[in-house]
Amino acid sequence: MDFSEILITKRDGKQEVFSIEKIKNAVTKSFRASSISDSEREMYEISFAVANEIKKPTITVEEIQDLVEKELMRRNPKAAKKYIIYREWRNVERHKKTHMKHIMDGIVSIEKNDVNLSNANMSAHTPAGQMMTFASEVTKDYAEKYLVNPEYTLAHKNGDIHIHDLDYYPTKTTTCIQYDLDDLFEKGFRTKNGSIRTPQSIQSYATLATIVFQTNQNEQHGGQSIPAFDFFMAKGVLKSFQKHLASNITLLYQLEDQSINEQDIKKTVKSLVSSINVPNNEKEELLKALNIQSEVLNIKNLNALIHRSVETTRKDTHQAMEAFIHNLNTMHSRGGNQVVFSSINYGTDSSPEGRMVIQELLAATTEGLGTGEIPVFPIQIFKVKKGVSYSESDYETAISNFEDALSGKIKFESPNFDLLIEACRTTSVALFPNFMFLDAPFNLHEKWRADDPKRYMYETATMGCRTRVFENLHGEKSSLGRGNLSFTSLNLPRLAIEAHQKAENLFPEKDKQGVQEEARKILLSSVRLMSEMIAEQLYDRYQYQRTALARQFPFMMANNIWKGGDALDSNEEVGNTIQSGTLGIGFIGGHNAMVAIYGEGHAINKRAYDTLYDVIQEINKVAEEYKAKYKLNYSVLATPAEGLSGRFTKIDRKKYGVIDGVTDRDYYVNSFHIDVKEHIKVADKIRLEAPFHAITKGGHITYVELDGEAKKNISVILKIVHLMHKENIGYGSINHPVDTCRKCGYKGMIYAECPLCKSENITRMRRITGYLTGDLDSWNSAKQAEEKDRTKHV
Repeated sequence: MDFSEILITKRDGKQEVFSIEKIKNAVTKSFRASSISDSEREMYEISFAVANEIKKPTITVEEIQDLVEKELMRRNPKAAKKYIIYREWRNVERHKKTHMKHIMDGIVSIEKNDVNLSNANMSAHTPAGQMMTFASEVTKDYAEKYLVNPEYTLAHKNGDIHIHDLDYYPTKTTTCIQYDLDDLFEKGFRTKNGSIRTPQSIQSYATLATIVFQTNQNEQHGGQSIPAFDFFMAKGVLKSFQKHLASNITLLYQLEDQSINEQDIKKTVKSLVSSINVPNNEKEELLKALNIQSEVLNIKNLNALIHRSVETTRKDTHQAMEAFIHNLNTMHSRGGNQVVFSSINYGTDSSPEGRMVIQELLAATTEGLGTGEIPVFPIQIFKVKKGVSYSESDYETAISNFEDALSGKIKFESPNFDLLIEACRTTSVALFPNFMFLDAPFNLHEKWRADDPKRYMYETATMGCRTRVFENLHGEKSSLGRGNLSFTSLNLPRLAIEAHQKAENLFPEKDKQGVQEEARKILLSSVRLMSEMIAEQLYDRYQYQRTALARQFPFMMANNIWKGGDALDSNEEVGNTIQSGTLGIGFIGGHNAMVAIYGEGHAINKRAYDTLYDVIQEINKVAEEYKAKYKLNYSVLATPAEGLSGRFTKIDRKKYGVIDGVTDRDYYVNSFHIDVKEHIKVADKIRLEAPFHAITKGGHITYVELDGEAKKNISVILKIVHLMHKENIGYGSINHPVDTCRKCGYKGMIYAECPLCKSENITRMRRITGYLTGDLDSWNSAKQAEEKDRTKHV
């Protein structure tokens, strides 16, 4: 055929006359990219060979490129490989232009799509929210093109892995942090515009905690957490009490026309009074010290003044906790009305001051926001610990007479067990607190002692997002002053789909069970390879993060929020300072993966259950190997997937089609969780999921879904907490419907309309991923579909 008669159909549909020179140029580029010496004659020989394969008058660009690949593979496989990579790169670049335009159009027109709803904590339709979304999409594109190794970029785009927070990759920031507020408050701290002194009242302690939250949120892309909120706030309670007691004593002297130096009284009270529950010996010392020149003060009126001061301090503490909650739900830390992704852990400070903090915090949480709305933040975690906030005998006593236990009529042996009951009551109306179980074997610390005033240093705490930072190769095993560096998740259902397909092709003679066993072997092998790739990708990102200058994180580093940061010069790289952080290898879709191989989920198929356990153990083996290889804190994370659950599913459905129980929904089931549609008892769900907590030390959560209004049966929540503790759950939560009429404020289970005012304008608060709550309207399509499928546990 005469080459001049051949027409090339381009990608935009236009046609042009065939040119041998264009083929030659493409072939030449592939040879040069392979560092292969090229000759003019050889280039033309290949080009003419390709041209001679054309047997029709019109041909597409893609068809010509297929012919070039074929001829290169025959003559020079090395050059062919380079040509294939180059071709794929060009396809990706073309796709990006049209894909990015489509995304930007959706942001501009504020469509209700999964890009705009990717973060339930952000209002993407506001101007600042649009700017944040624009920036997010553009920086993802920049990171993929110029920062991330092409191998990892391709794996991410193809859906083999998901590099979380890719939009923050260029900033070199770490994910999250657990604050040592005691250290921060005792030393004071600096912000951009000035320094902050040590706070002197519970109101100041709570206010400064919100300022720390808000300021540091701008230097990290993930959550901010306080690991021992009760311990850290207790000092503020004592200072407020001392101030009120000194003021009341001064007033008494003034009423008796006695000359007294108020500053001397303040100093005396501060030096002699160590608790709001003033012991008798301290009362005696106080009377002696203050009655040197007068007999105005006696034990009777001193007791009255102490009581009055305690009650005033309680009011202050309640107002401080109320303001703390209100501030964290209204102070925007970023564009798009984003408030701080804040978490607080508490429950084990048994001092009178620490207990007061917990009591008033729970009361303020129950009261809610301005018109009683359920507060989304902070995510609250109550720490359950034997001998402190829990005991089996206390549990039995409470359950045997729960009405008296709930009303405070029973004295328990564990000092904070009554607060655990109050936490259950609060959970029944506000979805928080969740529960952290410090007695689970993997959460124990050999240095923890009940009489240690700083025992919180050795207590596991969690981010509300379930990220767990505890074990440490570079310092004390603790949560304080450390956080996650980054995490990446593997697509477990995809590996299982491919493992089953390979097993069927390789072993056609085997029966169903034989194929499943072969698929299991293939899956374990592929999980190892994918985990190794993720481990290397995390190391690459870590090496990039190390090059950040301390001045990029002026608040976090200069104030030693990330431990060791204050030793750095502002122009010094953070380097080894961040090596105490964790690197998380995550996974999603355990249930879907098991269905892909066994046709059933791990809730009902024992072989599926054992296989999923072995799969996660295989990831653990890789984590341990890379700990040794790079001396870094690798861990396995049961990924909290808000947007990812839908992303992987869409990609896999397009690639493999609709597979029943695997790709037939809009989401993959979270991490190792039992299928949300599975009809299963509460006890069975807890029992089945508990063993996975011990092998996902990067973070995990188990939730149960209750039907009806939990506030009408609070004892059920205590029973569930008891079950979780017994089965060695690490971190657990209890879901139930919380509906509020926006018109009249009625709270309770609301179906189509409010039972009082008949309004259909209802806020439906639900837990999105086991950690974040929010109105259903702010959820992306995948999580909305999951919520609709969730079966109640009985």
